[in-house]
Amino acid sequence: MLRLDGIVFTLINLLILYVALRHFLIGPIQSVLEQRKQLIDGQFASAAGKEEQALQLKGQYEGLLADAKDQSRKILEDSRVRAQKEYESRVMEAEKQAGHIMEKARKDVETEKERAMDGMQKQVAQVAMAAAEKILTQNATAASNGSIYDSYIAGAGESHESDSN
Repeated sequence: MLRLDGIVFTLINLLILYVALRHFLIGPIQSVLEQRKQLIDGQFASAAGKEEQALQLKGQYEGLLADAKDQSRKILEDSRVRAQKEYESRVMEAEKQAGHIMEKARKDVETEKERAMDGMQKQVAQVAMAAAEKILTQNATAASNGSIYDSYIAGAGESHESDSN
């Protein structure tokens, strides 16, 4: 059967084998596993830190993007305001120029009207002088003077109409 010294010897061998394996095999394996665990834990911590940093950068980016949108909106509004002011300025300038042109045209019309009036006055004066000269040269009575004057005016009017045509 089993002998007690064989069992004891086997137990001692197992104990020696366990200590040797623990010292030479399990110890280094556990050391490597611990190192790997620390490495993985470090990588997780680093990843968490980088994720936090990425979230902060994302927040900054979104803030900058919102600021850029606000600035672009403000620039567009400023451009619209400046364009409206420029438009109004040009319209006012055009209206001012149109007013000057209209005033000059009125002055030109008035000047032309005055010239025409002066010309007509000169013609009337010439007609009157010619009629007076004709009356004085014919030495006629008052009734005949009126008829001579009327015929001369009618003739002068007809000659003037034919001159203007």
